[in-house]
Amino acid sequence: METNAQELSNTTPVKLDKEGNADITALSPEEIAKYKEINKSLEPSDVNSILNYGADTQNSMEKYSNDFLASVRTYNSGEVGGLINELLTELNYIDVSELEKTGVKSFISRIPFLKNLVVDVKKIFQKYDIVVNNIDKITNKIKAGRLNSLKDNSSLQTMFESNVAYIHQMEELIISGQLKFSELSVKLAEMEGRPADYEDYEIADLRDFVSRLDKRLADMKIVRFIMMQSLAQIRLVQNNNTSIAEKAQSIISTTIPVWKNQLTIAVALQRQKANVDMQKKISDTTNTILQKNADMLKQNTIDVAKESEKTVVSLETLKKTTASLIETLDEVKKIHEEGEKGRRVLDTELKNLETELKKNVTQVK
Repeated sequence: METNAQELSNTTPVKLDKEGNADITALSPEEIAKYKEINKSLEPSDVNSILNYGADTQNSMEKYSNDFLASVRTYNSGEVGGLINELLTELNYIDVSELEKTGVKSFISRIPFLKNLVVDVKKIFQKYDIVVNNIDKITNKIKAGRLNSLKDNSSLQTMFESNVAYIHQMEELIISGQLKFSELSVKLAEMEGRPADYEDYEIADLRDFVSRLDKRLADMKIVRFIMMQSLAQIRLVQNNNTSIAEKAQSIISTTIPVWKNQLTIAVALQRQKANVDMQKKISDTTNTILQKNADMLKQNTIDVAKESEKTVVSLETLKKTTASLIETLDEVKKIHEEGEKGRRVLDTELKNLETELKKNVTQVK
């Protein structure tokens, strides 16, 4: 049967209708001979011949499907999609506006209890470096996933072509089986028309064989239909893989370079803005110093000029000191006069005391 399957793959397949049936009355003698060669294994005397009919083709299909599944099971088919989501998460982690906030908050960093709340620009750049490294790692995984998608598509294409060949083989097996079913049905009708010429078990066995063959053909038609559906499914999976690979390629070749370029520009602009702000602060500080120096110079000059025009001792001071001196002299004169007057009184009193003393002393003697 394996040889027949190989031969069938090299022949032009006969078209069946949507239900998997063929008009065997339209077969040419050559075609009838070919299909009889294929269905010759279907013998009513062999109870297993129906089970074995087309088994080699189905076993070959199953083996190839298992090999294909084993090859694609080595990696996650949804890996690229997951990596793209990871990449978007990393890209959304970047907030260029943080760079602008650092300049606004710079003065807050001088306040001790608020210093820890300020985002340091160096830490932001370090965070960006980590994100860039993560993006590079994810990008490398996306590249590998893209190659896996392309490799998967190559395997799917091989499977597609093999399924086409298997469908052709299945169709010819169905046509051959229908031809055998028609022949045996005619023979069964003859036997049932002349039951006396045959044993009852012979008619029953043939009737059972024809029924089982009809079921086998129905199963084969279902398998053929499923395989025809699989062709569309394979193409759909291939198209999805191609879309994923194209998206991955677009991200690798366009999105990532553009993003890195714009991030570099953003950082450069922020540093440029910081330099401009620093120069402005220097200019403002210089202007402030010059203004303060000018104001101080003006005030000092005025003060010096005022002081230079003044005498050593002001007239007001002289008036006050003269008045004070006159008051002092008057007070001293008054004190002298009172002292002189007191001394005269003292002299008089002393003389009186002396006279009184002498008088008393004479009386005692």
